[in-house]
Amino acid sequence: MPILSMDYDTEISNESIDEIDSLWARSNMRQPIDSDCAVIILKIHHPAFTGKKRSFDTTIWGKTMTEWVGLAFDKCPIFEIETTAQADILETIRPHLTEHKYTAVFYADTPLLRRKIFLSCLDYAQSKGMNVCKFERGFIFKTEYVKTADKLYSATLPNFAGLQDFMVVCDMDTLVQAQAVLKKRIIDFHLKNGVQFIDPTWTSVDADVIIGENTVIYPQNSLQGKTVVGDNVILQVGNTIIDSGIGDGSNIMHSVIVGSKITPNSIIEPFSYIEKGIIKK
Repeated sequence: MPILSMDYDTEISNESIDEIDSLWARSNMRQPIDSDCAVIILKIHHPAFTGKKRSFDTTIWGKTMTEWVGLAFDKCPIFEIETTAQADILETIRPHLTEHKYTAVFYADTPLLRRKIFLSCLDYAQSKGMNVCKFERGFIFKTEYVKTADKLYSATLPNFAGLQDFMVVCDMDTLVQAQAVLKKRIIDFHLKNGVQFIDPTWTSVDADVIIGENTVIYPQNSLQGKTVVGDNVILQVGNTIIDSGIGDGSNIMHSVIVGSKITPNSIIEPFSYIEKGIIKK
């Protein structure tokens, strides 16, 4: 069963990035170019978010915004720094520099950032031999440059302007927009892998949920946490399934299942509540 990854290519915004003359997305045959790059994620709190959680810890479909951003960087070493919008970026990142040739700096408030776009940014900076390359919401630096630079001398690269991946989630309105985009990416991922959604508008699936082939999901299903749904399962209308395993060929009807295991070919009758149990056929 495939697991969601930000490598998955979903629809890009109306602003095409094909104008960039050295673009990772043009060739699927190239090897990853991020082996000599470390990543720093800057976590800045936006005051429009109220409550005990910092804005970058806001959860969207099972992952915090910081975690969503981290998916774009695959196996790069990642350092998370909580800072402010007024802080000097060079002074902020210098204590966290590594021996990697490049240092990428992105922000925890851009949960729509995908690995494809990160690699495009890195490819552009490398191909041009740039000391610093500034994007809509991020930078690619040569690490040696950061160690000695006193100021940043770089305009924002215009080709990336308007790209959805750099949308800043800074208030409730932009949060709703990001939720919609990430939901579509999750649903599209599962559709590609053989899952049938009767009405995806009325279905919610967290990022870490795994769903097998030929499974049919009716409206008003909520799949949360580390849930694993097997092959050929039917989820009838109105289930809530949290951190549970649903065996192949099972039929679940309007029930709540929490922290439980449903063995293959089981039938769960309507209005069942199952918590921390093992249900056998």
